[in-house]
Amino acid sequence: MKIGIPKESEIQEKRVPMIPAIAEKLVKKGAEVHIESNMGISSGFSDSAYEKVGVKISEKENVFLSDIVIRLRKPMLQEVSLLKKGALHISYLDPFHEKELLQKFADHEISSFSMEMMPRST
Repeated sequence: MKIGIPKESEIQEKRVPMIPAIAEKLVKKGAEVHIESNMGISSGFSDSAYEKVGVKISEKENVFLSDIVIRLRKPMLQEVSLLKKGALHISYLDPFHEKELLQKFADHEISSFSMEMMPRST
């Protein structure tokens, strides 16, 4: 299974959806994890920190061709067509206000999981 994590588009976004320690656990379970170059820089994680735990540094186009794409913010509409048919996209999506985005996912046969719909644990 290939998991891809692109760099966030929003300049002010400093968080990352996955730190090296978590990526390492996925790699040890057999996942192939790819991140876009400099994805973790805003949070203090260098490409080499990810490479050290088995993550591959890839171009954006390759990251989007993953079975699962994980990010924080919703994708731009034009990015949806870059995703692999049958992929799963996980991020915050604002599904009640982003009907065009959800339709684009459906048109391109992309499953999506909206993180804000996750119940909070106690």
